[in-house]
Amino acid sequence: MDRKHVPARMHSPPLCLDCSDPNSAERYSNVVDTGLQEIEVETRKGVEENCKVSSGYHTLLVGDCYLIVKSSKPISETT
Repeated sequence: MDRKHVPARMHSPPLCLDCSDPNSAERYSNVVDTGLQEIEVETRKGVEENCKVSSGYHTLLVGDCYLIVKSSKPISETT
């Protein structure tokens, strides 16, 4: 892909919202639970011993654009 076709935002540092709790973002935007989760898997000698949800993803509608936000808490803990 030719670099001139990639939006300039992709070459900039990530945006940082001033909210630590995705639920508090509702006063700024429309928040949608994507259902996507990041899973941490602990293994010992190649065998899975434990897994847990380490974070969740929300989509914020900001104007006419969507912003994907990674939450430090799993979605189940924030809703």
